[in-house]
This record gives sequence, structure tokens and C-alpha cells, in this order.
Amino acid sequence: MRTLKTMVAVAVCFLIFLPFWAAEAGSEDNILDHVGPFYACIAAIVCMQDSVERSVRQGISRLIGTGIGGSVGIVILWISGERSNPFLFGGLLAVGVMTTIWICDLLQKPAACSIGGVVCCAVLLSHGGAERYFYLLTRMGETAVGILVGVAVNRLLPDHRMEGKDENDS
Repeated sequence: MRTLKTMVAVAVCFLIFLPFWAAEAGSEDNILDHVGPFYACIAAIVCMQDSVERSVRQGISRLIGTGIGGSVGIVILWISGERSNPFLFGGLLAVGVMTTIWICDLLQKPAACSIGGVVCCAVLLSHGGAERYFYLLTRMGETAVGILVGVAVNRLLPDHRMEGKDENDS
């Protein structure tokens, strides 16, 4: 059933973002052209666990890690300015990932460490200028949508394992 639920969640995420995704063929100046289903679909897949409670826990960890990693990346960019000195920037990148992991551990959210490190690297290495701020906001929004969809689908679609347990217990 988890496979079917994952398929439904991915399809719903795609449909939610379809108006934005379809706009990709439009003007490159339109900031909404960068909004899409990618991170929502990933979050829905990762958050689809064998129980609703585990899905919620996974979703919260993912959202926390995304927020922490992105925020640490932004702070490092404020500190360092642009990537003018690659050696200094590489050191700051390593410190950023370490700081992200440290904060996640401090908050007792070890499951958030890996996605936090990934998002910190994405903000620092893949985006420049004002785009990095928009990236973080859209990444958080798309991830939140995927989590909500994944948890909702997990809750709304039946879990046949429970039905089988009830019959066997009789």
C-alpha cells in the first residue's frame, strides 16, 4: 500500500504545481518560472512512511533540516560576500555544513542533519545574488507542500495491514 500511496502523493504534488511548471516555457524574467513540483515530489516520497506518525516525524525533520541548512547558507553568504576567494569560501562551506549538523543535533533532530547539509551546499554552491533567497523560500514552500500531501495521502488512503491484523486477532 505504501507504493500506491507514494504514487498518489507524487501525482497530487505534480498537479498542485502544474500551473507553475507549465509556465516554465514563459519568460526567464518571471520568478515564478522557478517554482515547480520537484522538491514537493521528493518530500512526499521521503515522508511516505509505514505509519502516519512516522510520516509526520520524517516531514518535520525534513522541514527543520531544510530551514536550518538554508539559513546557515544564507548567513555564510552574508559573512563572506560573494565567492571571490575559493579557498576561504571552501572553508566556509565546510564550516556551514558542520554548523548545520551541530544545530540539528542541538535541537535533537539528527534526522534533519543530512537534508540540512544538502540544502546548505545548494544555497552556497548553486545560487547567486538575490536568487538564493528566493531559492530558500521556494524550497521551503515546495517541501512543506510535499510533506502535507504525503501525510494527508498516508492518512486518507486505507492501510490494509490493519484490516488483516483485525481478522487474524479474531
